[in-house]
Amino acid sequence: MSAQHHDSQCPSCQSRRQFLGSGLILGLGLVLPSLSVAGSFKQFNGDILVNGRQATSRTRIHAGSLITTSANSSTSFVIGNNAFMMRPNSQVKFTPQGNSRVSISTLRLITGGLLSVFGPGPKKLITNTATIGIRGTGVYMESQEASTYFCLCYGKVDLSANVSVNKTQELETTHHVGKNINQEGLIDQAGMTNHTDDELVMLEGLVGRKVPF
Repeated sequence: MSAQHHDSQCPSCQSRRQFLGSGLILGLGLVLPSLSVAGSFKQFNGDILVNGRQATSRTRIHAGSLITTSANSSTSFVIGNNAFMMRPNSQVKFTPQGNSRVSISTLRLITGGLLSVFGPGPKKLITNTATIGIRGTGVYMESQEASTYFCLCYGKVDLSANVSVNKTQELETTHHVGKNINQEGLIDQAGMTNHTDDELVMLEGLVGRKVPF
């Protein structure tokens, strides 16, 4: 299913297009992120917490931040050469490489949905039921208590269920491969859902890159 066809059926598409449009306008005037300073929000809608405190659009974020969105909020932000778009009711915790403020070692999606594009270098993504090793790629994840939806939008990853981390699936694609991973370790095929190609284009643009498709 193409991203455009899915978008026409998605009940949240109108608000997402408005959110995306505002990001494109903001992005045209952005200076690309420095790799030596903390990251920043590029879109900021609603109530957002950073490390448990109420944030504003000017709050600085870094490779050790805990970011939380509420039911009425969503955001996109940049940390180093990585860009992210968080859905409502989501929480993500970053762990840095050493003492770096911009180099991410691990990303843990505690709950909710997150679209991410990563620069080169190894990183680990963790949800309640899955662990993913990456080296520069684009992914979308949704984490629930007993299941994970994971889409490799492009690139290459090693995917494993948390109950059997020594058994990995190597995935590689240029345009969307979806998986569902449950708490028993079952990994099933899934389609592309709740994210679009236009969102990936916007995120890559925030860090001066283009999508590979």
